[in-house]
Amino acid sequence: MAPTTQKRAAAKFYQEDIVQRKDDSKALGVVLRCWQDAEDMPPAGDHVDPLMRPLVQGEVGVSYFPRPVREIVSEDVLELVDRMYQPGDLLKRSVDDVRSGVVTSTHVEARLEHAVSGQTIPGWKSMDEVDSAVEIDMGEYVIYNDWVGQVVEMFDESLVEVPGGNLVRLPELSARLAVGEKGPDILPQPMSSVSGILGFLLGGNRPSDRDTVVSVKHTVLAVAWLAINQSLSPEEAQSRPRPQRYWYGSDLGKLTTVTRRAEEAMRVGDRVKLKAGGGPVTRHGRSIDNYGMIEVDTLVVQETRTTVDVLWQDGSRERIDAKQSVPYLNPDEYDCWPGDHVLWKTEDEKRHVVVQSVNAQDRTAYVRVVETGAIELASVLELDPHGTGDWSALAPANDGLGVRRGDFVFIHREGTTNGAKAPMVPRIGEVEEWVRDPPTVGPNGQLGGWRREMTEIGTRIAEQRGMEGSVEELPIKRPQKSDTSLNWFGEVVDLRLDGTIEVILPNGDTTVVPLDRLTRLYDSVEQLEDMWGDDEGTVEEGDEVEVWEMDQDGHWVEGTIDDDDEWESADEELDPDDSMDVETDEGGGDWSPSTDTVIPPLHVETPMAVDSDLPPEPRPTSAVGGRPHSPDVPKDATDIEDAQPVAQDTLADTPWQRFEVLPSAPVDHAFYNTTPAQHTRQFMARMSKEYKALQSSLPDSILVRAYEDRTDLLRSLIIGPENTPYEDAPFVIDWMLDANFPQTPPIAHFLSWTNGNGRVNPNLYEEGKVCLSILGTWAGDKSESWSASRSSLLQALVSIQGLVLVKEPWFCEPAYEKLRGTEDGIVNSRLYNEKAYVLSRGFVRRALEIPLGGLEEELHWFYYTNGKLRKVLNDARKLIEKSRAMQGEEIPEEDRERAVPRLSSGGIITLERTLAKLQALLDAHSASSGSSAEAGKR
Repeated sequence: MAPTTQKRAAAKFYQEDIVQRKDDSKALGVVLRCWQDAEDMPPAGDHVDPLMRPLVQGEVGVSYFPRPVREIVSEDVLELVDRMYQPGDLLKRSVDDVRSGVVTSTHVEARLEHAVSGQTIPGWKSMDEVDSAVEIDMGEYVIYNDWVGQVVEMFDESLVEVPGGNLVRLPELSARLAVGEKGPDILPQPMSSVSGILGFLLGGNRPSDRDTVVSVKHTVLAVAWLAINQSLSPEEAQSRPRPQRYWYGSDLGKLTTVTRRAEEAMRVGDRVKLKAGGGPVTRHGRSIDNYGMIEVDTLVVQETRTTVDVLWQDGSRERIDAKQSVPYLNPDEYDCWPGDHVLWKTEDEKRHVVVQSVNAQDRTAYVRVVETGAIELASVLELDPHGTGDWSALAPANDGLGVRRGDFVFIHREGTTNGAKAPMVPRIGEVEEWVRDPPTVGPNGQLGGWRREMTEIGTRIAEQRGMEGSVEELPIKRPQKSDTSLNWFGEVVDLRLDGTIEVILPNGDTTVVPLDRLTRLYDSVEQLEDMWGDDEGTVEEGDEVEVWEMDQDGHWVEGTIDDDDEWESADEELDPDDSMDVETDEGGGDWSPSTDTVIPPLHVETPMAVDSDLPPEPRPTSAVGGRPHSPDVPKDATDIEDAQPVAQDTLADTPWQRFEVLPSAPVDHAFYNTTPAQHTRQFMARMSKEYKALQSSLPDSILVRAYEDRTDLLRSLIIGPENTPYEDAPFVIDWMLDANFPQTPPIAHFLSWTNGNGRVNPNLYEEGKVCLSILGTWAGDKSESWSASRSSLLQALVSIQGLVLVKEPWFCEPAYEKLRGTEDGIVNSRLYNEKAYVLSRGFVRRALEIPLGGLEEELHWFYYTNGKLRKVLNDARKLIEKSRAMQGEEIPEEDRERAVPRLSSGGIITLERTLAKLQALLDAHSASSGSSAEAGKR
């Protein structure tokens, strides 16, 4: 039995928390990194930035202000000042609370002081008492001529007061500076590259710790225009071409800003002004200078306190202190909240429903069926809030169902729709190619591409400033209360229980519209994040080996992959230290289909025997019950008490044969329609080795079928191990070996039978991807990657059974491994195990209802003749009975090591649907068998 997991302390801080040092109340900072953050791969190498080394448990990375100091410190030296949320964010009262809520609005009060003098403003100021002192910021939206765009770059002109009281103008491409900032890093260091207009404007001034920014003006904006007003007719839209890229001078006055509610909330370090005026003012410069006297009334936010309005899953609403909650960073894929538009998926139908309330403890929800208006009780395991079975909390963007609070949306005209089938909501927003160009710097230190063009425009404006014919900027417009011309665009503020959506318009009015009249804005930040997120590197840099591989559309494309190991041909003698590692024991493991399922041992260091006369390598043994422990198999999967070895010859007269070569590939094989490559003699020799390894060393819980007419295809059946959520369930993976095999890893396709209700395992995608280092589908350590000389199909198969189909699959996600033993990890793992168990019972039904080509007899024998179906039914019913009898009680000690010790009410609802179908299959088989037996007697 696996040891009880020791609980680890929960995190104290989260990203964007405002903290102060306990030993210095004036040392305020913002948390930028936390040890529990979902970072798939820790930052590698030496970093100049002190925040970029890997964190250990209990550490956070903090940036202090106003002094630019960054450090990694222990959580114990900090205390929480404020916690920041945005509308649409998720939270809980505590980490171990199963109920969560969604933030509907935020209320921030702040302590202010003058940005330059530091003079404090008495009392706390609310958001209604201040305006932003910044005209526009990076990422903000602008509207012009029915187009919505996003500011992606700015060119600034800053006025800096230097020692002696003189003002110097600093033009630069960035939004680097803010009024009130001081220090020697304001002006550029003297060097030969500081020349031309910049050197002229700076004169002989050199950086000083007394340099102070007293004015910042954004003189040139680069705008990525995303989408056009969706209420226009096609003819009207055609007459409005995409606007220009650069905006400066009087053209700035033609733009109108639209600010998201989240950006209106005050944050520490923000620059604001009092609406009523009357605050402190400082004066800078001299009247005889070119710039005249500069008056500064800008204030800086020094401290905040935040309350949030929360809609809890049970439908209750509450305003709470933000510090009395924790961000919900790893939501369960079935989590939903009142007002959400979701799909209710059962095996018989799929319905559009609106969530009314959720019982998070029971995992049930009351939903309103849109078609009929009826209120019904549903298991949340049957609800799809995302519209994709491959949703992940690590990359939750691109939800296709409904809208979320905080989304920017286009509103279609009355009488028209967005064209999508509800509850799907399309999103639009085309980022032009130029926006995707990364910054480049030439050998002379000058920027390249469009940034250079923008810099030249801004520099020219700065050079002509104050001269005849100089460019003067007009202020960017803000929507006025009386202006309804922009009311085709807005931000989602609430989701109503009747399915309608509440939207706040640019002029501050609120409107309520049906879901099918909305289209989401797909902004440039989202698109760039999605683009970069798709580059899930699985190959090392510098790889030069040319290969051909199949893309997601089934087309062969030229690609590259790296393998430092030379593949040995059939004529080469194998070096025992550099050969394809497989298990050569003829025993084939200790598992039997007639006993409880366990993971069999695999000795991965044993060299592959080419000559069949070579004796098998002796199998290593462990101290517990004589069972070996493989480094590829988790301990909790191999520690099975009283497991009795069953010889393979006891199965000789059954269809349960580990490896067979069938005459032809079945038509239901995932790669059946691919064109077989012309295989070389070396390929066939390698396949002979692979077949020998599979024949001799496959555990009895894995079956593999090869085909005479398609040597490039295989099909495998893996039975889920005991005391995992996958116990006794069938997992089928189809394989294809391309023309480059074994230089390239085998291509796997998992047959997912979850009915669109989510992944059964983090590594097994609904679309068929098997995410594993040895298959080249995950960028793990080099030592874990496929090697032509050291890897084998046998290794890949046992890796899936031993490393994927495990007791706690939630932790298979690399970013979550660090949460093992924490309250967050324990809660999420328990919820995931229930889901995996319920879904995998459905795999049994699917395998029996629609038998798979080449495995029909095996599955029939395993589940009917061998009695595994009856065991699956009995085990599930015992679990349901125990769950109902002990509902609300603490799980007893003897059950805590079970992978699924209890089921929620929602889990029971879904499982009982599946059990009814499985019982019907068993009854039909029993009746058929009885009829056959009776006929035989006659």
